[in-house]
Amino acid sequence: MKTRLILFLLMISSILSYTQIVKSIGIKSGVTLSNHDWLHSVFYNRNFEVVPGFYGAITTDIVSKEFWEIYVDLGYYQSCTKNVLNEYSMNTTEMTPAINYRFDFITISPVFRLKTHLKAFTPYIFAGPRMDYYLAEFNNDNALFFKNDINKAIFGFTIGEGLAYRIKNISVFAEYQFFYCFSYMIDKPAEFATSTIERDQVKFNTHIISAGIKYHFKGGE
Repeated sequence: MKTRLILFLLMISSILSYTQIVKSIGIKSGVTLSNHDWLHSVFYNRNFEVVPGFYGAITTDIVSKEFWEIYVDLGYYQSCTKNVLNEYSMNTTEMTPAINYRFDFITISPVFRLKTHLKAFTPYIFAGPRMDYYLAEFNNDNALFFKNDINKAIFGFTIGEGLAYRIKNISVFAEYQFFYCFSYMIDKPAEFATSTIERDQVKFNTHIISAGIKYHFKGGE
């Protein structure tokens, strides 16, 4: 699956490289760390731990000035977590085997970046809106249990910081991103509603650490 993703990103990048609007194009990949907040009915007792996932994207600068840029990220990421407690009763201390969940998303984000120049180094900060689209077919078997309950589109924003090093038309860079979600991954009436719990809701936010390489076309900053 990762091989198909890389081939898809390379195909898109080859198409975009011929358009005059693109000032630079790059690829980046890294690791995701997602914090999951599960609010379920009283018959569930879920305690989740962070599990690393994969992140990969193409990034294209469409406006590039000396101290600011506008670019678009199109990528794929995994939001992973692990349930480590009995999920069927709040009245027992019996432990069950850990259950891993992997939820997969396509993500697109137009981003505004502020940058400065320190010789060949360029530190920067960035922020922008984001939309994620749920990919049920790539989930692991445990996560597929929830596939009919998950919202296809999730909206949020991205903030982060990075550092690039450029030699001629090539730059390498490292980034930290925080994906914050406005909307819930799951938001539906609780299967066992009570006076205090009327909806089953799941929300997550994701930290991403990545590195990449970028090619700057002639005429770009």
